[in-house]
Amino acid sequence: MELNDLDLNKLRVFFAVIEGGGVSQAGRRLAVTRSAVSQALAALERSLGLRLFHRLGRRLVPTREGELLRDRFAEYQAVLARTLDELVHADREVRGLVRIGLFLGFPRPTITRLVAGCAARHPQARIQLLYGSQDDLRERLLGGRLDFAFSFGPGRGARGDIRSVPLFEQELMLVTSREHRLPRFAVEDIARTPVVDYYRSDPLIQRWIRHHAGPRRVVPDVRVWAATTDLVLELVLARVGIGVLPRALVAPHLGRRRLFAIGTGRPELTDTIWLDELRTTAESRTARAIRAAIVAEVGRGPG
Repeated sequence: MELNDLDLNKLRVFFAVIEGGGVSQAGRRLAVTRSAVSQALAALERSLGLRLFHRLGRRLVPTREGELLRDRFAEYQAVLARTLDELVHADREVRGLVRIGLFLGFPRPTITRLVAGCAARHPQARIQLLYGSQDDLRERLLGGRLDFAFSFGPGRGARGDIRSVPLFEQELMLVTSREHRLPRFAVEDIARTPVVDYYRSDPLIQRWIRHHAGPRRVVPDVRVWAATTDLVLELVLARVGIGVLPRALVAPHLGRRRLFAIGTGRPELTDTIWLDELRTTAESRTARAIRAAIVAEVGRGPG
């Protein structure tokens, strides 16, 4: 039997009979006649092809099938009541699921600080972190499968559907282990030094070269495309090659002289991290609170 073929009003009558203990009590509760209650029960049993009650004189005793339907209907009512309560209180309390999209390699200390802050201030909120490429996160956001997403640039939907705000800037440094360190490193040496980069489709090392070398053409010797900052860091530490990494991530290793910065005398390359969300996102209390927490915690930067 299809659920669409079932008259839910008759289920309500059935449940009232069981809760009230009889037809008369159900009629008073529902403000209908005894005859209407009896007709609704009979019609429900016909549509299901089941007997839901044993008729013992004037008493109605649920059959095994009737007891099962009562239990399942009670569960359904409880779930519906909780759902309605969440919807009604959405503007009064910070609660429910918030889905945040992160690009691969988003600074772990920063997202840890955000989640810890949200958990402390809003214990009824539930945070789900989802990783993906920039294109993937944008598609999820436009498809309503994310509430917020972090990106490297202001997001744009097909009709300008995405609202973006800048959060912080991070410095990107070219670093090396002792293995590949040179006394006097020139940009041209990148062509003769193994490099660990992220994506073939958008090589970060080329951005670093353009920033530091201007129009000079230097073809880097990329040995590994590692996708995430965590893996690039581990490979640079393992002496596989040099790599461009956020200052906040490499600072402890620079301090312990496990890694060394490669500078050119020019300011470091920087990236701006943005927060994206749909312009049509409902302004619930939860959305406002989580957005404020993101700006407060993540807007301080990756340190």
